[in-house]
Amino acid sequence: MNFIFSPNFPYKHFTTAKSAGDMKNKAERDSFFRSVNLNPDNLVLANQVHGNNVKIVKSCDKNNFIDNCDGLITDDKNLLLGIFTADCVPILVSCSDGKVKAAVHVGWKGLYLGIVENAIGILINDFCINPKNLKVYIGPHIRSCCYKTGTEMEDKFNIKLANGKLDLSAILRTKLESCGVNEIFDVNQCTCHNEQLFFSYRRDCCADRLLSVI
Repeated sequence: MNFIFSPNFPYKHFTTAKSAGDMKNKAERDSFFRSVNLNPDNLVLANQVHGNNVKIVKSCDKNNFIDNCDGLITDDKNLLLGIFTADCVPILVSCSDGKVKAAVHVGWKGLYLGIVENAIGILINDFCINPKNLKVYIGPHIRSCCYKTGTEMEDKFNIKLANGKLDLSAILRTKLESCGVNEIFDVNQCTCHNEQLFFSYRRDCCADRLLSVI
């Protein structure tokens, strides 16, 4: 298996599996894209700095990394948007008519700094989309079964940790719902727990990365 997806999320998307190779390696990435009949030259990637910046991209940005951001939004139907992860949360977003899409890299820092609210805010304010018409895919990431953290996270997110473990997807879902998003599709896969299927920085301190694409 070279990729997984949510069959209920209605837009073309996927997250690569470990068997597809390290997606930060351009040669491996291009080879995988061609194997699934996608043009790697249409891909736009963020350079991912664990911040809260989300940028709108156009056709002139294809086949490029966008500086100083962790989220990408476009209304160009020909562009592919991609996010690298190895425990952080990849979220992919589309409006109900499929004309606007987004890909966002969400670690605990970005979650705390408001990247989810920023991304949804741009979709609402710049593209005039009703949040009730947004659909969100939550891809594989480190789950509460494996994500042991310090108690400082309780103050940051105003939560109580269960057995010292942080549930990123629960916080993310709460934030999405508070922004008015109701349709959320979660693949419910843990990158750290599933060693055969996914790369995990927490488990292996690896430099290899998965790629989620819409």
